[in-house]
Amino acid sequence: MNSYKRINGFYVKKDEEPLIKYLVPEHCIDEDLGEKGIDASYAKRFLQNELNGILNSFVNGGFSNKGYLFYPLIKDVSKENKSRLMRLKKVAMFLKDNGHDFSHSLGKFRNEINSRNFSVVLSALYEDSYKLDIKNTKTKKKSICKEFNIADHKKDGNYLAPLMELKEYANSRLRPYLSGFYLHGSFATKDYIKGWSDVDTLSIISRETIKNPKKLLELRSRLYCARKFFYSIDPLQHHGSMVISEYEMENYCQYYFPVTVFDYSLSLLKNDKAMDFKVADCKKEAIGKLFWFVSYFRQLNCEKRYRFNSHDTKNLLHFVTLFPALYLQAKGTPTYKKFSFDKAKKDFKEEDWKVVDYVSSLRSDWKSFVTLPLIKPLANINPLLCYQVNAKIIDIFGGVGKKNSIDAKRLVENMFSLSEQAWRKIRKNADKI
Repeated sequence: MNSYKRINGFYVKKDEEPLIKYLVPEHCIDEDLGEKGIDASYAKRFLQNELNGILNSFVNGGFSNKGYLFYPLIKDVSKENKSRLMRLKKVAMFLKDNGHDFSHSLGKFRNEINSRNFSVVLSALYEDSYKLDIKNTKTKKKSICKEFNIADHKKDGNYLAPLMELKEYANSRLRPYLSGFYLHGSFATKDYIKGWSDVDTLSIISRETIKNPKKLLELRSRLYCARKFFYSIDPLQHHGSMVISEYEMENYCQYYFPVTVFDYSLSLLKNDKAMDFKVADCKKEAIGKLFWFVSYFRQLNCEKRYRFNSHDTKNLLHFVTLFPALYLQAKGTPTYKKFSFDKAKKDFKEEDWKVVDYVSSLRSDWKSFVTLPLIKPLANINPLLCYQVNAKIIDIFGGVGKKNSIDAKRLVENMFSLSEQAWRKIRKNADKI
């Protein structure tokens, strides 16, 4: 068996350590900032990518366990997010010492990061980060997206009613903060499976909202409350809305959300507009994203984790369906998820690809469970907590794993093998980046 080194939670082989600055960049920032290869250029790239990651977590809640439990009475910030923001203080100080002006954001830091000053510091870091020189981008245009209309889904009008409610909520409660809000994935392309498919959305936060810490906090509460519409469709949904800002569009990394996906998306806001994305080379980030996936299955396999509750089972299955798109993106051929399966399959032996086919077969014959009667009204107060309670009650009766006869051990072992094969293929070129 391969021996792995645990680095910031990732399972890394010894021969992969030369690539560590692309695979686990936060480790290099913590340990080697200023050393060979971990220079100002590297720090700028890390800063902008990490800002997007923190923003995604924060506006979708990003609370501590206590915050998720007692929302809306407590709207705190998790220790992880505080730690990530403090790491960016170190990066900002390094860039300041290398001739870049971060006086605005560094002046906002205090002795500690807390729920009161988090949005203030995050906002200031965005402003300072995108004053840096941006080079070597290519403009990609997003055309106007068709508006989501429930009339186009007459067959499942009742089932999809929460999407119409989400659209109404977005236009009345989210529009002041966003320059775009999109439905993508299977509900946009009408190939969803009831009980299986989750609700995929993208929020583009306006520059004005990012610059205003108070508006950023308001958006946070409103996006978190919007999750009740997602859970009405998929009670086991494991994510909120994907987020980018207008700042990111100036130096855009497509591993956040490939621009081509807009071609298959529907606008949830009225009067959508065309937009320009200044796209940067993000091969390193795409390879790092695939490695995150590889490491996840290394961990499950090494620790022999084959028992999952309903929520984690659904999460695991969706990771498998995401694999083809992640692999193709790392390969340098980004492909819309719907078309990624047939395209990626050609690179692997039929026997090895059976694990993906196995999950696809589960998808086509998925057996879900009902939401308990009190959950939906209570979700108006705290959506995530209510639906997690719902899932735990269902788990008492065996959960979705038992209901769908899922062989988790077989799935983990075979997906571990397939992901390692994919990683070996990508490694051939990764050493040259």
